[in-house]
Amino acid sequence: MASSLRGGAGGARITPPIGFPMGGYGARDRGAEGVHDHLNTHVLFLDDGTTQVVLISSDLLGMRAEQVARVRELVQQATGVPASHVFLAFSHTHGGPLMYSSFGDLEDRLKDFHEVLSQYMAGAALQAATAAEPVRWGVGRQPLQVGVNRRERQSDGTTRIGANPDGPVAPWVDAIYFERAAGGPLGIVYQHATHGTCLMGDNYLWTADWMGASMRLIEAQLQGVTALFVNGCAGNINPHPRGTFELAGRHGTRAGEAVLQAVSEMELREEGRLVCAQHHFELPLQQMPSEAECERELAVWEPHYLELAGEHHRNWRICRHYFAAKERLASVRAGTVAAGLPIETQVIGLDDVALVGLPGEIFVESGLAIAGASPFRVTLPVGYANGSIGYVPTLEEVPFGGYEVLDARAHLQGRPLADDADRALVTGAVRALGMAVS
Repeated sequence: MASSLRGGAGGARITPPIGFPMGGYGARDRGAEGVHDHLNTHVLFLDDGTTQVVLISSDLLGMRAEQVARVRELVQQATGVPASHVFLAFSHTHGGPLMYSSFGDLEDRLKDFHEVLSQYMAGAALQAATAAEPVRWGVGRQPLQVGVNRRERQSDGTTRIGANPDGPVAPWVDAIYFERAAGGPLGIVYQHATHGTCLMGDNYLWTADWMGASMRLIEAQLQGVTALFVNGCAGNINPHPRGTFELAGRHGTRAGEAVLQAVSEMELREEGRLVCAQHHFELPLQQMPSEAECERELAVWEPHYLELAGEHHRNWRICRHYFAAKERLASVRAGTVAAGLPIETQVIGLDDVALVGLPGEIFVESGLAIAGASPFRVTLPVGYANGSIGYVPTLEEVPFGGYEVLDARAHLQGRPLADDADRALVTGAVRALGMAVS
């Protein structure tokens, strides 16, 4: 039987210039000093004869909503695929370029480079669409644990970033493999929930981290394949152990071998029906303080911020709290207090398999809850997708504090998410999955 599903793959190298600012660690005080391994954007185009989708996976920290909108605009112009059918995933490597800032607008040279990145993604999408041919496909899962829950409990009941071996993880890798009907590998999409932080803040070399190592292994073993890594809900999962390129290579090798094992055990299908859905909703925010309270809080943080003299790397925590306080006061004075934080969840479904995009640093428990309530047989929750709002901790973890709860929680107008915002996120994602099958 001839395949009714067509697919094509494309890609481009997106390594920034030496000296360009790096993202992921606020304490870095200078730009990149070299290249350990190159960064790439990889694209998969799919067409079932009625519906077309473009999946873009990039070795980047992430993109904000307005940056995602620009890429979607360019992809639609280049390929004709509707912007709402373009899914952007990011590996969340902390060895890539600075993509956004909580400390004001980015300088023009960063914006110019981001526009170049967007053009590369659109060009790779056109390459993939132009190369489309009949494909077979299959899905599989293998055991894998690259990371550990990083919310380490302290004797005083608080939490710090470390290792919590008893904390939840998602100990597997899911893979969706596409093979040319005429023979030969075409593309593979795979997901595992672990931060891109094997290399830490003392690293000044461009790197795709452990995820890049896994992609290189897969592409070396499956000649002709384009490997697309999509991260899971890894907001509270770090690689373990971590800190060196050797460890990144070791983790990547284990991940790549697990993916290859999954491919070897797959039963491939000749046909596939695509569906797409988007659900836009708001996550609840904490109550806005009074104007007097906002003024008092800004007065607390402002002298500490001024002492930094613009050198944000000296204390990113002070900077975060200062700018949040400024935003709160400005919103109250302007009378423009938002009701909630707008977000999008997007679903790309292929028969009984779905990817659901979540635009932030989502805790693994939320990803497991979404997959468990999904109407699809296999669901891949994808964090760092189609936006970057910050951390969404679970209600159960809020009392333990820690970085993800107290310093980096998603916010709007300087106002953090409500403690139970994870419930709204899960509900919204499951609704999007339901829309895709209705």
